[in-house]
Amino acid sequence: MATLREISEASGVSISTVSRVLSNDGRISEATKKKVLRIAKKLGYSGEIANGPGSKVVMFFVSNPHRSIESDEFFSGVQRGILRGAGGSDIHCLVQSIRSRKSFDESLIPLDLVEGLIVGGIPMPDDLKTFLSAVKIPVVLIGKYAGLEYLASVNNDNARGGYLAANEIIKHDYSSITIITGPRNVSTFADRLEGFFKCLSENSFPFDQVKIIECNSFEERDGRQAIESHSITPGKKEVIFCTTDWLAKGVIEALQERKVSIPSDIGVIGFGGLDFCKMISPRITTVALNPYLLGRIAVTLLRELMDGNSESKGVVFVEPFLMEGETLRRGK
Repeated sequence: MATLREISEASGVSISTVSRVLSNDGRISEATKKKVLRIAKKLGYSGEIANGPGSKVVMFFVSNPHRSIESDEFFSGVQRGILRGAGGSDIHCLVQSIRSRKSFDESLIPLDLVEGLIVGGIPMPDDLKTFLSAVKIPVVLIGKYAGLEYLASVNNDNARGGYLAANEIIKHDYSSITIITGPRNVSTFADRLEGFFKCLSENSFPFDQVKIIECNSFEERDGRQAIESHSITPGKKEVIFCTTDWLAKGVIEALQERKVSIPSDIGVIGFGGLDFCKMISPRITTVALNPYLLGRIAVTLLRELMDGNSESKGVVFVEPFLMEGETLRRGK
């Protein structure tokens, strides 16, 4: 069996660093973890890795996080759930991301090292989808992606969330709706709109009073740009539904620069439940998600799949909820 010294010499790091990697010390960089774990596996190390003998190495891979995984409130929440779920088990988790729309590089996922994958992100490159469809190790998706429906996944119930948003708008007696959304060919936004229009239909809300502005992305700047030329009619009882909180934040900032009063002149409702919704003024009313729970469930499913339990290869939906703020006026 390989010793810590042999792994140290082969990987070019100190024995103490090797020890920290094998004990899953959070202070060690992802690059160093990969290198040490790969060499330990190659040399036949069979001692304790991470949380005990026989530990499995998995990877959480995110495509296009907001700036980085750490600064992306949604995916950092998912990561926290994954790491908490793996912390008391036999799973050692690596983290990797790509931040551009460039082609996916297969070398980013070390198949000689990892035994399972948890993958998410918007947008997800087509070549990453192709890779996932051919990979032979268990995969759990965070979200819903066209062409990968047969893989295990944990999803926000986006249709239910869209329904909740529309229902709140109806409760507040708005008569005109502007929707600002990310690309409708992305299932996340398509599902949110599907649930939204289902609620409008069930309540006989006139669709000719609904306007959709589709953005190429879903960031703060897109919300600002979308609302720049939008005219506000006093007394119109208008509300803006944004399919992400970032869009809502951009809309609110642009409206405030134009001295438009929220919610007196126009209402705004977001989607996501990000922390900044509670910190800005006015506080954003939004449909809140639970990314931590997504991560906890995902790592549980992955563990089951790696143990050979095919019954865990299914789809799990996590229910959203309404987080009340100050951007909708009083209802009837």
